[in-house]
Amino acid sequence: MEKYYINIVHGKKTIEMEVRGSFTEEDVQRFARDYQNAVSSITTDEYTLEVDCTNMEILRQEMIPQLEGSMQMYKESGFKTVQFNTKSNAILKLQIHRLARNIGLKNSKVVDV
Repeated sequence: MEKYYINIVHGKKTIEMEVRGSFTEEDVQRFARDYQNAVSSITTDEYTLEVDCTNMEILRQEMIPQLEGSMQMYKESGFKTVQFNTKSNAILKLQIHRLARNIGLKNSKVVDV
């Protein structure tokens, strides 16, 4: 099973991304490379990054620095909005919200879908 996918929807000015399960260090490096390739082809301040976290596991302590690094990439990319979609998983929702706040990702929101 793929751990993520990244899809640019030019008509909606959205990058749809899904993350699943948990990531190894190799997965993180592959994801960062694929992410950079995708965002280099668009004007990010016109786009929304929509991250589907509904199949993501609750973050273990050792995963937090990896997710912070990803959120830092989202922040530096300069998206109009970054939206994290979750199910009604209160713990994961709180973890994502806290990490986004800690790195200063002010244009983000966590949404139950």
